[in-house]
Amino acid sequence: MSTGPNVLSFKETVVRRRTTRRVGLFRRLKAVELTQSIWNIQVDGRLLQAWIRDWSGTLDMPAEMADLRSTFPAAGLLRIDDLLGAGDGPPSQPLGLLFCPICRSEACGYLACDLQIGERVTWSGFRWQDTVDGRPRVTPVAGAETLVFDTETYRRTLLELRETIAPIVGHAAEAEERASH
Repeated sequence: MSTGPNVLSFKETVVRRRTTRRVGLFRRLKAVELTQSIWNIQVDGRLLQAWIRDWSGTLDMPAEMADLRSTFPAAGLLRIDDLLGAGDGPPSQPLGLLFCPICRSEACGYLACDLQIGERVTWSGFRWQDTVDGRPRVTPVAGAETLVFDTETYRRTLLELRETIAPIVGHAAEAEERASH
């Protein structure tokens, strides 16, 4: 277990990937390069992928990344709500952190941990989860520690990121709240 409290932060990363898209009158496939802005999770100033690499003793960091995108704010806002524990479920619930770099879907497998929010926020029980042949498969991350965060700092960091990803959504909610009074 880390000596905590750890510090949660986010680093904006520009991701480029090649794909094909249908274009033109006859809808032919054309190779294109997509560019997306991703907010990757950092703990104590280090990417979460680096923590996973070091815990498991591998040479490379996992390719999976957080699904916090400025190019598709709705997905980022849902993930932030999950990080805040705002989803339906018990006080200790599974939390998806890193997802497939191509589809960013839980279907391809993802890094999960148990989220507990109380006097402190803890992430524990890090594991890779996926479904193979229709059956769930869970692989614990060897050597993983429990990460502990100060609740108020954790919450403030996530709310600031929420405002950065989708400022219009935040202002609309505030305006709606003021209008209801």
